[in-house]
Amino acid sequence: MRSKIFFMSCLFILGMAAYGQSDLAIWNSEMKIEDNRYILNLPDQWKKVAVTEGLGLDYKFDFTGVGIPANVGGAPLYAFFTISRIAGNKHSQAMDQVLTDFSVFYDRVTEPGYNYDTTTATIKSGQTGTMLHSRYYRRSKVSNYSKYYLIIYSAKVDETYILTLNFQYKEPSYDIERSAHFNEYAKEVFAHFEFR
Repeated sequence: MRSKIFFMSCLFILGMAAYGQSDLAIWNSEMKIEDNRYILNLPDQWKKVAVTEGLGLDYKFDFTGVGIPANVGGAPLYAFFTISRIAGNKHSQAMDQVLTDFSVFYDRVTEPGYNYDTTTATIKSGQTGTMLHSRYYRRSKVSNYSKYYLIIYSAKVDETYILTLNFQYKEPSYDIERSAHFNEYAKEVFAHFEFR
């Protein structure tokens, strides 16, 4: 009986550890996105999404279930990545755009005393930019969101870029950010972006 309980406990722990890990093997096979201004290598399992003209996006990708859990607490975990840009060295304008991106929602609920946090991240070509993270609940969508942005300037083409990872799920404790390593996932994506 003890050996059966021990065996079941080991299976449970291994299962939980596997659930919480982001899968770095997704980077073993990459697709290359090339623009005359930048190069981006992404896992080839990511799906390119058609971008509607006038949205201001260069690219949009769906990476739901790629290197992260497909479900959280029995509900889907949706994940998207976008690239947009602004002409000129417009860090403050880009920051305003990012803050508006998540603060405009009338039904947004944040944790007491929390709105967003910032740090830095470095891209493959060596430039460092501002990385911003926010998380919130939207009543109308009955969903939680975690967003990771990188604002970075290219002096060569005089443009400011905004790279965004958007996670949508139903998990009010936000523990999925830690257990699925969202921050590390975002930094890995940003590290695969380079200016020409």
